[in-house]
Amino acid sequence: MILIARLRAADPKVDEVLSWHWHEWGAHDEVADKTVWRERLVNRCSAAGIPFTLLALLEGEPVGCLTVCTDDADASYEEHGPWLSGMVVLGVARNMGVGRALLAGAAEHAQADGAAELWVWTTEADAFYERCGYQYVHRKAGLRDRSVLHRTL
Repeated sequence: MILIARLRAADPKVDEVLSWHWHEWGAHDEVADKTVWRERLVNRCSAAGIPFTLLALLEGEPVGCLTVCTDDADASYEEHGPWLSGMVVLGVARNMGVGRALLAGAAEHAQADGAAELWVWTTEADAFYERCGYQYVHRKAGLRDRSVLHRTL
């Protein structure tokens, strides 16, 4: 069974989630600062309201995360939101429903916090979001482009 819980700023698992994010995106960015990334993640771990970060646990082990925030919008659609950000599912937990469970948890928490829709931009996972009920606003048209999708809650 997959358990989805809000990650709290003081939770020691924040550093594990940070390591996932850093491995996926930060380590490849020459100007990225891990301290700044940690501060941003902690700020996205509110106990109530948006932003929040969800942690997925499978067999009691952290295996994925997803943030709902307002500070990671696609520039062409920044008047919309909130936005999904930082979705990570560890390789050993892929194809087990973790991503779908994180999206369902994000929708549930965001709606409870007053959101009417969720938005996401992605460079490579658009087909996954579409399978999960998100609709295209913009389809990726080139290597340096990205897709933008949304879902009404």
